[in-house]
Amino acid sequence: MNATNKVTPGDVGKRVTFQYILPNGMSKEAVGMLEFWDAPAATYMVRQKDGGLLRIPARDVKHGKLVG
Repeated sequence: MNATNKVTPGDVGKRVTFQYILPNGMSKEAVGMLEFWDAPAATYMVRQKDGGLLRIPARDVKHGKLVG
């Protein structure tokens, strides 16, 4: 499902956007700072504007890219 995910673990510290699939099949978008890559869980950790930390499993990402 990661055909258009251009975000890599090397992008930690950069602003990113992801469109990803929720467990119920709906899609959602997240924008924020890539805080770290959880390698054992294959999960992106994104710090959102409100300060919350969002876990986004790589397998659920439809689209991902860096934003300015």
